[in-house]
Amino acid sequence: MVDVPGELSQEVFRFSLRGRTGTVTASYGPNDDPGRWGYDLLGLPWPTQLASGLPVLEARVDVELQGYAAVMGWIQVVRIRVSETSTPLVTGVEKAPPGEHRWVDGPPQLQGLGVPFLSFGVCPSLFDAPASTESDVEFVAESFLTVSPDGLISKISEPCFGFRWGYSTESGQPPKLLPLEVLAERDWTSALPVLTETFPGWTFGAGWPT
Repeated sequence: MVDVPGELSQEVFRFSLRGRTGTVTASYGPNDDPGRWGYDLLGLPWPTQLASGLPVLEARVDVELQGYAAVMGWIQVVRIRVSETSTPLVTGVEKAPPGEHRWVDGPPQLQGLGVPFLSFGVCPSLFDAPASTESDVEFVAESFLTVSPDGLISKISEPCFGFRWGYSTESGQPPKLLPLEVLAERDWTSALPVLTETFPGWTFGAGWPT
């Protein structure tokens, strides 16, 4: 991990795709300025400062391929654990039910369209900057870089790389960011049930890159 003064820390990960080498450059760190990351554009019903201190993640992909051969998609599975003692941080927001909740993350614009990707395209970037309206939670995201064997024809998605990140909060304490961790085959296997349940029209490969 390389610390850049005034910026997010950067780490470079390598992966293999279609016999070629690729890299994911992840910039990761606390959100010191939600306005810098576009929160003011979202029109959220609660203060944008609820994202302060929580993580910002930006991952940029580069691979020795071009065109359709470089088409990939980021799939993100999120798990949030809400403590029994958690309380809402703003008035007028419904309290989240305690316990563990898991879902496939995606932009609101694509919800209901049967698309599993958080982002998709030629060497797609991944960006996320979560916020929380609850005081005591643990948020864990597993971000999988995936590919279809035929580029973009079939609804088939197989992993070629992935990492875990997130945060935890406790009332009266500063947020704690979880470290970036490279995922393994067991993590993709664990994600398959929620993926197939949420997107029954897709086939998610059971393999993992070696």
